[in-house]
Amino acid sequence: MKSIKLFLNRGRYLRHIAVLFLLIGYAQASFSQTTQDLANNLPAKKFEYPWDVKVFDLPVSKNGVAYRLYIRAPIEPPQEGEKPSSFYFLDPLALFTPAASMSYNYEYFNYTPSAYFIGIGYQDEADGTWKEENRTRDYTPTAFAPPDASHFLSGNPVDYENSGGADAFLDVVRDEVIPFIEAKYEVDAEDRVLIGKSMSGLAAAYSLMTRPGMFKRYLIISPAIWWDDFLYPRMERAIMKTAEATKDAEYPIETRAYFAVGDGEERMSLVTDLYVLFNSLQRRFNPNLKVNIEVLPDEAHEGVFPNAFMRGMVGVYSDEENRKASASKLKWK
Repeated sequence: MKSIKLFLNRGRYLRHIAVLFLLIGYAQASFSQTTQDLANNLPAKKFEYPWDVKVFDLPVSKNGVAYRLYIRAPIEPPQEGEKPSSFYFLDPLALFTPAASMSYNYEYFNYTPSAYFIGIGYQDEADGTWKEENRTRDYTPTAFAPPDASHFLSGNPVDYENSGGADAFLDVVRDEVIPFIEAKYEVDAEDRVLIGKSMSGLAAAYSLMTRPGMFKRYLIISPAIWWDDFLYPRMERAIMKTAEATKDAEYPIETRAYFAVGDGEERMSLVTDLYVLFNSLQRRFNPNLKVNIEVLPDEAHEGVFPNAFMRGMVGVYSDEENRKASASKLKWK
């Protein structure tokens, strides 16, 4: 009798197990079907940037270019007695969006001041398509054309045609962009920051040397100081000639310039070239011009910006009063 009960109990147990497996299989099939239906039918929404960004299309500027400004308001209100700073970004399609997001904690915790982020872009790039001719025109200080068909740029006219417009562009920034920002927003006119990388880093370096006082701080990342010809001897390139021509420039306000480059960029001699430019600036012994340089390990030209920007952004404010002390080792005294 006991063995019969045991047999019946075992049978019921096996039936329960079988039913359980059937239910699991049904649930999996239902879930799979539901997931597939969801994948097939759930509509996609347009991505909304986490921060409110205003877009202003300026009238055609005096250099004949229609510029577009991207403006992100401060994350935090300014400290008592302060006004927001203004961070100006060149190459905004590449630099403005990630920078305006990833630096949130620096502003929130007061490592850096409350600030407007301003991207100086182009109306003909409104669809998000980068036009290299804009960079070639606005970020290069001299006009250049390959001497013959064997030159490495000869097959890429977009990289040199209409070059040499940096002076005209920086005049627009000084005479049109900055006045618009400072008329529209209550910002600290004495704390402007200019950020550029690669070709726009070249323009930022050129601005530092030719327009003292226009910006108080600079983040100059992997500047394309090979312009106007990588094949020329180093001291014959445009930016080094500019450094020599402006060696006696006076800086009316304390000006901090942070230079950064990835150690992987020496394949184009950029680390060595940047040190040469940096030493030229450092030897000026101008009390208001303060410069720092960092060579970032394991960084190449293509990906150096995030690391360099974050280090530079907190670095140029590392010893400022009213700021939270940071881990930056940069010294400006």
